[in-house]
Amino acid sequence: MKRAEYSTELKLKHKLKSKLAMEKILKIEETSFNGKEGFVITTDQQEIKLGIDNGQCCCENWGYFMSEDDLSEFIGTNLISVKIVDTALKNWEEIEDMYEGNAMFVNIETSNGLLQFVAYNEHNGYYGHEACVISKQVKEECYL
Repeated sequence: MKRAEYSTELKLKHKLKSKLAMEKILKIEETSFNGKEGFVITTDQQEIKLGIDNGQCCCENWGYFMSEDDLSEFIGTNLISVKIVDTALKNWEEIEDMYEGNAMFVNIETSNGLLQFVAYNEHNGYYGHEACVISKQVKEECYL
């Protein structure tokens, strides 16, 4: 076998192995961890944690992580990517009389389509809350 043929054959085997070794989503649960509330997505290779600080300070409605998707539709699917994005998949209305606040959108791309989570926080400008995404693909902590 020539070197070029061998190299091509190895690349094809690696590509096939990569497809067979897809990361499967085993469960998605609401949970608390390290002073945060949110979700843990358990795969056969990692735990993906989405959380926001869960302590309330004066003059605020502290934030939360949520999804409008049916989480059960994503159990058993293949995980493709985890990304923090700046747009919502679905429309959400601005909160009237909101002091200040922000949102973090997290897209979990799967073989069954996009699963989106969002962290919201409302505060008076002094009491932001830390939101985090911790996974093999993304490690992000920011204040909302």
